[in-house]
Amino acid sequence: MTLRTCLLALLLAASLPLQAATELIQLNYRTAEDVLPIVNSVLDGQGKVSPYGNQLVVNASPEKIREIRDLLQQMDTAPRRLLISVDTSESGYRDSDGYSVDGSISAGNAEVIVGRGEVHGRDQARIIRRSTDSRSGGTQQIQATEGYPALIQVGQSVPLTSTSVGPYGQVYQNTQYRNVTQGFYVTASLTGDIVHVSISSNNDRVNRYQPGVIDVQSTDTRVSGRLGEWINLGGVSEQSQGNDSDVLRRHSTRGANDMSMRIKVEALD
Repeated sequence: MTLRTCLLALLLAASLPLQAATELIQLNYRTAEDVLPIVNSVLDGQGKVSPYGNQLVVNASPEKIREIRDLLQQMDTAPRRLLISVDTSESGYRDSDGYSVDGSISAGNAEVIVGRGEVHGRDQARIIRRSTDSRSGGTQQIQATEGYPALIQVGQSVPLTSTSVGPYGQVYQNTQYRNVTQGFYVTASLTGDIVHVSISSNNDRVNRYQPGVIDVQSTDTRVSGRLGEWINLGGVSEQSQGNDSDVLRRHSTRGANDMSMRIKVEALD
């Protein structure tokens, strides 16, 4: 064989497509939908893959199929069972003080009467002092599977009544029920002893000072931390202050409300 013939044979062999193979790969723990995007990225257009029940039909070169098998051997493992705890703590206080004087003040030809005026010929004075302090919260727990979402929610259906007046002065009352709930929707995955958490939570409450008012709080975030340790999600701090005064009367109010939330994920196996 001449040198020219050998070169032509080598070029022809290089131009021929690699021989493809078709294999059926069984999945034991992961679903085909879970691993399809990763397998497609490994193929990178050099083959095809399609789901068949809980199996993958792969058409590619033997080298690519071996690469996919090695990858799935690492991925297709039993997901771990997890215990997820969400702890919510809330504290608040309201404080009001002041004074009020009922009596009369005379100056020249003018007289100012405050409140009810004199009682049995004597001016009356009242000292106002009120204070409330409250603490609430608790821990919600749920068992979940690594990589799969879990939901826990508790609450009640509360009647809210509104009043309206018709065109002829008639009064109508309408009662609707509103769900007031506390809970969370969470997905946790593990990388070694590091846990990655995506969580959406809500903490609705009936306002204890304003009937018919619902206080709403929500959280939507993704955090990471060590397995078995508390991870802070965030908190809210609110403060209020008001003053009202005129002749022989003063009233001031102060209030604060603090809320914090944290999460812990523990492995059960």
